Amino acid sequence: MKPAARLAIYGAGLVVAFGAAYGLAGLIVPADFVADWIASGNAHEPDQQAHQN
Repeated sequence: MKPAARLAIYGAGLVVAFGAAYGLAGLIVPADFVADWIASGNAHEPDQQAHQN
């Protein structure tokens, strides 16, 4: 098999794998969990002024 064909098949496999992972994550993880997680991350941001010299 030619190297270009191998790379094309490999690239297509990666697209399928990451697309499937993205789609499954949308089905498995509820949207309200993501919103709560993002909100909790914003509450714990360090003070930006304390680290400036």
